[in-house]
Amino acid sequence: MSPPTARRRPGARGTYFFLSYAHSAPPPGGRADADVWVGQFFADLTDEVRRQARPVAGMRIGFFDQHIPLGADWKAALAEALGDAEVFVPLYSPGYFSRPWALGEQESFRARLAAAGSARVTAGHLTPVLWIPFPPWEAHPELDGALDLGRDVPEYAADGLRAFCMLASYRAQYELMLSRLASRIVHTAERRPMGPSRAPGLDEVVRPAPTDPDFVVAVLAPTRDRLPTDRDPAGYAASGRLWRPYGRSQQLPAAEYAVSTAERLGLSARTEDFAQASAMLDRRPAVLLVDPWIAAAPDAAAVLGRMLHGLREWVVPLVVTDDDDSQDATRWATAVTQLLHDAGLPQVKRACNMPEFVDLMPALVTEARRQFLKYGPVVPFEPPPEPVPSLRDGLPAAGSTVPTDPASPPDDPAPPRPHGENR
Repeated sequence: MSPPTARRRPGARGTYFFLSYAHSAPPPGGRADADVWVGQFFADLTDEVRRQARPVAGMRIGFFDQHIPLGADWKAALAEALGDAEVFVPLYSPGYFSRPWALGEQESFRARLAAAGSARVTAGHLTPVLWIPFPPWEAHPELDGALDLGRDVPEYAADGLRAFCMLASYRAQYELMLSRLASRIVHTAERRPMGPSRAPGLDEVVRPAPTDPDFVVAVLAPTRDRLPTDRDPAGYAASGRLWRPYGRSQQLPAAEYAVSTAERLGLSARTEDFAQASAMLDRRPAVLLVDPWIAAAPDAAAVLGRMLHGLREWVVPLVVTDDDDSQDATRWATAVTQLLHDAGLPQVKRACNMPEFVDLMPALVTEARRQFLKYGPVVPFEPPPEPVPSLRDGLPAAGSTVPTDPASPPDDPAPPRPHGENR
């Protein structure tokens, strides 16, 4: 991939820092995936940077992804924010390096730095923080830069900045680290500014989703050419997975928002029309987005009953309606909910507006994954094609070497997938 062109975007004034973090799955019964302590830290750091800074007119202090409007194109908004930021502040945690979304933000900013010029010009523009300590057996070269922020604060390496933010007993250390980090951000942004320039989108720097993804977002909605009589065609398209239930308030189809949520939680994901997804739904966790107007067609009850029969426990349905829609869907929402209950899915959620849809999605993705881990198919273990050597066969003679295949890749340290599936 060629580096992005380092050009100033018209009208852009810049941002002091961009905060990057690994989204965590909500706890049981929780809904939003935003880590409350990340939000608290962002607010505290913003206040401290503002206290130390002398920004030019129109320059923003800080950005993190909870600032993105609900209906926006998340990836486009992130690329724009990454292109405006002077300093990239990743909160390193064990989950950060397993989240393609978080790593994509970092790689996008690194590509922008590479296009900006020499290391002297770009020094200080990437300032990592140790958010949650790593287990001793997990090493990443990037951690040294994060530890550099608090070499003289022993508790920082032991407990991480998240503990400082959470616990009143660490208040003095927390304020010291906040002041130090803010000082570095202000120094870099004001004395060595890069100015806004293009940052590559996440799809340019993250590996494409595999053909057999971890997660599926299936959509059961009418297509534009098969709408119920008198149904407003706005929001419908040639494919169900392109359905936009909230019209102009969303820039992307509803399924794409659900996919983004799964990706932020570390799962590769893709969208499918329900009619084409049956094979994948048998072996992958999924969220099923249902337009209740699907139940308004003639003979819909019988047809949907056959389609929904046999859905697995790990397919979590969401009936999606719009309170601002002039055509009331209450009757059909009740009907399709009953059909889902009859198909053996007792927990059917409903989103009546865009904020509810966005708020529910992290919990639904997490619940589908939890059900899959509990009930998913067990893949039989396949022994290696050749017998594993035994120590009983004797050790090599002194001075001899064990033959190796130089073309063989090193062992994959990733843990096996649940139920015997190896990624």
